[in-house]
Amino acid sequence: MARSKLGGFTLVELMITVAIIGILAAIAIPAYQNYLIRAASVDGYYQFAALKTRIGEFYNGAGVLPANFEQLGLPAATGSAHGGDAASYEHTFGLTSRVWTGVEYQPKVGGYVFVLRSSHLPDNFGLHFQIKAENGGIRFRCNVNNHAERTPFVPAQCREGSADDWNW
Repeated sequence: MARSKLGGFTLVELMITVAIIGILAAIAIPAYQNYLIRAASVDGYYQFAALKTRIGEFYNGAGVLPANFEQLGLPAATGSAHGGDAASYEHTFGLTSRVWTGVEYQPKVGGYVFVLRSSHLPDNFGLHFQIKAENGGIRFRCNVNNHAERTPFVPAQCREGSADDWNW
């Protein structure tokens, strides 16, 4: 009588497979979590994109940049920050965000900085949108104020620059 050989995996093969899956998961899970945060943070980016039109209309009518929330067409500020208006994200835009908790509009020497703040992310995270009037037009730029640890959470075009640098 011939003995039939049973097919299957050895214990070593199974251990190697589990180790490989563990390594892949250790790499993929943090990247996926950053992706989810970046996807959720886009709502603030689009809220600011909608404000660009209001800022342009105000500038074309008044010849200067808006100086406060009301001139931006937003609800009145509930506080102040860095010499300008501040309020919660929900109060300002009328909706909640999984990432953003606050909004600031700061006057600067070169123009204004519209800041989205998050208490859910490290380092009192801020996404800065610079606004400056130049040669009869308006220019916009977003950045994370040269904080490399913030870059995984924002769109690619917002990863370079400082809110204090106006030479762009």
